[in-house]
Amino acid sequence: MLTDRSRSSPILAILALLLMLLVTACTRLEPATDFQVTLFDGDDFQLADQVGRSAVVVNFWYPSCPPCREEMPQFEAAWQQYQGDGVRFLGLFVPMGFDSEQDARDFVDEFGLTFDFATDTQALIAQSYQIEYFPTTYFIDAKGKVFKMEISNLDLETISSIVADMDLG
Repeated sequence: MLTDRSRSSPILAILALLLMLLVTACTRLEPATDFQVTLFDGDDFQLADQVGRSAVVVNFWYPSCPPCREEMPQFEAAWQQYQGDGVRFLGLFVPMGFDSEQDARDFVDEFGLTFDFATDTQALIAQSYQIEYFPTTYFIDAKGKVFKMEISNLDLETISSIVADMDLG
């Protein structure tokens, strides 16, 4: 005579196996899509050039986005904490609505931000990264793999924790 417990055992084993496969699939690091931009200071930045040199934190934002405005000082604090430790921070302005590149530059000046910034002209990079919500941040390790992606307003503790867990090169 089979009990309810003995019938559920194979089902539990299958569910456990599916869960393990799902976790493995979600933690597999995928290569980040390469892109090239001209930074606000005039230098060129290409993501592929960072492979083997440093990890990269790419924050997609725009000036009139309230959560973007709220989190940007947290990114500056994280940049100050990790500057020189094998990680680059890049604020990638995505033109949205009425915001212009001049608005983005004024925003950077207003907040006294010192890490790299560039404009995602025509939002092509945002499209390739499938950005739907702002702010969105990609954490890319020194091997050029996406370590983590966050869609939310991040605080210093969260940013620091993720960067500390990445391969910085």
